[in-house]
Amino acid sequence: MGDTSPKTIKAVEHTCAILDELRVSGGLTVTELADRVGLTPGGVHTHLTTLKQQNMVRQDETTYRLGPDFLLYGAHIRNNSGMLRAGKGVADTLAYETDEIASLLLEHDGKLFVLHERFGENAIGRSFHIQKRAEATKYLHCTAGGKAILAHLPEERLETILENQELVQFTQNTITDPDELRSELSIIKEQGFALNREEEMNGIRAIGAPVLDVDDGVVGAVSLVGPASRLKGDSFEREYPEQMVQAANMIEINLQTGDAEL
Repeated sequence: MGDTSPKTIKAVEHTCAILDELRVSGGLTVTELADRVGLTPGGVHTHLTTLKQQNMVRQDETTYRLGPDFLLYGAHIRNNSGMLRAGKGVADTLAYETDEIASLLLEHDGKLFVLHERFGENAIGRSFHIQKRAEATKYLHCTAGGKAILAHLPEERLETILENQELVQFTQNTITDPDELRSELSIIKEQGFALNREEEMNGIRAIGAPVLDVDDGVVGAVSLVGPASRLKGDSFEREYPEQMVQAANMIEINLQTGDAEL
């Protein structure tokens, strides 16, 4: 049987690897990049020279960084996101009313991306969350927003993600058994929200609610994150979840009607 894997262009793969390393690191020399991407320094330099000509990278003495043109790509994605237009105002209101961190989340290829985030006045962990925005979350099983999305994915997509993602244990509360996770996802789908009981980081809890389209397909999620000392008891188990479900419903209505607030 012939090879059915998709054909790819190695040079483009190498370019993407270089750009990704620059994004994660904030800046690297040719030698450092060569070590990280497995190319010769000469090969890396050729890629960087081409990228400089296209304004995709900039050079500060011997260090290369992503160029400002990438701001245009990010702005294009955000400005054309129906989820952002429909949910930004809702998330901002959540952060103001709860004093915690409210986020709009998207899933792609089994990864979780922060589309928008707003900090309440007394929100904690600002530096951690700002840094976290720059990289997609690779694991959905330990976050409230991730579980809310997983619970509403088609079964085939869910199983593909579970087959390709290790259920890494981050705390003693992290769910690492696939059957236990499937059971929780069934409960989440029925009740309409997900809880993160210090499953990603000790001392941090979260509530997530899925945002669905008119066909009940999951578009993304809205989440609320805060310290366990504040997200506890009835507020964590009932009051905030009800508020999150209402927020998700408002975003769904905005998506259908075209209402937006940017």
